[in-house]
Amino acid sequence: IAAHSVRSLAAVRQYASTTQILSKVPVPKNKAAVAATAAGKQLTNYGKAFRPRKVFLHHAYTNILNSNRILLICQHNNLSVEESIKLRRDLTAAGAEMTVVRLGIFSAALRETRYANLAPLVNGPTAIISCDISPEEEEEEAQSFAKVPKGLSGIRRVVEKHNKMILLGGKVDDALVSVEDMKKLVEMPGIQTLRSQVAGLLSQAGGGRLVQVLRMNPTLLVMNLDAHAKSGGDDATKA
Repeated sequence: IAAHSVRSLAAVRQYASTTQILSKVPVPKNKAAVAATAAGKQLTNYGKAFRPRKVFLHHAYTNILNSNRILLICQHNNLSVEESIKLRRDLTAAGAEMTVVRLGIFSAALRETRYANLAPLVNGPTAIISCDISPEEEEEEAQSFAKVPKGLSGIRRVVEKHNKMILLGGKVDDALVSVEDMKKLVEMPGIQTLRSQVAGLLSQAGGGRLVQVLRMNPTLLVMNLDAHAKSGGDDATKA
């Protein structure tokens, strides 16, 4: 029994020492992984080409991110087919479009843009709402007292009517906005109103001449500047 125990102890020690040595041996890198690293984003981590469907979705998400003034991230919870159809119809009336995204692919596309800080909002069942209406059109719609105005105001109104949609945040133009920021933006006057207010302030501050120049026909302004430059050049020559 003692001899058997000694042999067992020796076997355990040998196994332990062998395991320790093996753990120090560097594991050779997978050739496919090396190829994927060298190829950048063209290959997966296993050195294989991305599937056409994934490539298509990545391009589509990137295009939506870069070609729309307004992009909002929402979480949708168990929308039925009827509810989804109605939601899309209401958003279309507001000049927007909803896209249910695949998290991994959309997150990858998001990280490659200037809006990468929105990534923490992409979690769970996610949909994005995009709109490319101009600020001028958005203000005209708001002033027309339409049932569903186009732009950010209309989108918020539509989303708030659907209890299964939770607005998380997004971007407007090049600025990242929270839900509170969206409320403030909706309450702000439109771009045309702000321009009129600025012009009024300039007039009250004795900047009437500046306002007139700014309102001049660009061609006439160029002619005046050109004439001024020529008169200045003649004076310099005479001097």
